[in-house]
Amino acid sequence: MREKTLNSRIIGYWVLFLLYMMPAFTLACSTFKLQSGDKLVYGHNLNQGDIGVPGLLFINPRGVYKTGITWTELTTNAGQTNSPHSWVSRYGSVSFNCFGKNLPDGGMNESGLVIWEMSDDIEYPKNDSLPRLCQMNWIQYILDNCSTLDEAVQCAYQFQIDGWGWHYFIGDSQGNTAAVAFHDGQVVVDQGKNMPVPALFNSPYEREMELLKFYEGWGGTYPIDIHNPKTPRFVRFARMVDDYKPWKDVVKYGLNMLKNLRVNDDPEWSVLFDPQNMSLHFRTRLNPKVKTLSLSKVDFSNTYPVRILNIDIQKGGNISDKLEVYTNARMHTFTRDFLFPLLPEAFFTNGEITLDEYLNRLSAFSDGPSLAENQFFRGLWEYQKDNGDIVGYDIKTRDDAVIGEVIMSDGKETFRADHFQLVGNHLKFTYLKSDGRLIEVRGKLLGDKMSVSLHGIEDFYGNYVFTRKTG
Repeated sequence: MREKTLNSRIIGYWVLFLLYMMPAFTLACSTFKLQSGDKLVYGHNLNQGDIGVPGLLFINPRGVYKTGITWTELTTNAGQTNSPHSWVSRYGSVSFNCFGKNLPDGGMNESGLVIWEMSDDIEYPKNDSLPRLCQMNWIQYILDNCSTLDEAVQCAYQFQIDGWGWHYFIGDSQGNTAAVAFHDGQVVVDQGKNMPVPALFNSPYEREMELLKFYEGWGGTYPIDIHNPKTPRFVRFARMVDDYKPWKDVVKYGLNMLKNLRVNDDPEWSVLFDPQNMSLHFRTRLNPKVKTLSLSKVDFSNTYPVRILNIDIQKGGNISDKLEVYTNARMHTFTRDFLFPLLPEAFFTNGEITLDEYLNRLSAFSDGPSLAENQFFRGLWEYQKDNGDIVGYDIKTRDDAVIGEVIMSDGKETFRADHFQLVGNHLKFTYLKSDGRLIEVRGKLLGDKMSVSLHGIEDFYGNYVFTRKTG
């Protein structure tokens, strides 16, 4: 019999605690896509047995430097568990978080990519040659760096993930979807023709499809009653999708689907993303008025800090004026007031650290990218041409926000650097020249040297080696 991992024991303590305290406790989350013509929404329910799961909405800017973390690193004293990975966010996003900054349960980025988790019995692959991230930080990495389904699915193969048992629903702005799971240490992906019903709940996707075949319209004889809670959610969802008519309001219909997919009681959270109109609608069990946020009016630039909102706010309607600036103190208050009373101490500490140590580690994780000693990409990088002219890339930071400019001909002409993306030691950014040409800079950082290739839309402008002159 295979030994349970450390993280399996942690989540096991939590589940046993909840089962003991609350006999009706149910893990029953739902995520789906509803698409018809140019209408597209993604919905998610968090059902946790009426325990009052708290949450924060996060506005995560683009162009921000981040460092990775593992759950083991955050909650234990085990050695050799730190995440060596770092990146700069290519896309801004909105996410729903319980455990801290860059530790979401799910969200949508400004390219319309959606990812959300649901509990499942999984086993993450082990590969020490890959960078390590906890499963929540992995979700944020995808929101920060991916715009298409294929890009997001590839991330399942590029990291060693730790944390408790989740599988994942991913969808993009075109309506392409996938169910990503980790069974027996292997990545399992259902997408395209292998995902005819675009939904994921708390059972493996293949098992849901097996049961669906017993019902009318899918090869079986059992009738489907979408209002009967004993009918499997996956089956009810399949019927509700078929029943949707294009003239119906897709947001209202999607919110009603979330209500019909509840298990035993109203969901803790119900969230609906509309990537075509870049809008968000959500409600909570404690405060069921629907809240809305127009993401097209949210400034995701890194001139603004991370902003947050307690999702149990009583106000309904537009909540854009209720967003507050994130601070570690606010996160600590939220954790102490809402999470610590809900979960056993062992969930956060595994018995190896104190709750204060956990909060200090959480703060260090949030603040680490702002420290100059961690920003290995900063500096004035220069290349001298054969004619003596100097080209420079001046890459700076404002706390953890990455900014920069391109300096031509020894300072005689400058251009703003845009669209920063850093993954590991691979750096990309763009700039527009005065004649309107777009230049993409692709660099690889090795100490004080940066190997650079320059690309236009159809042109290649050569390879160069830049040297850091100032840090």
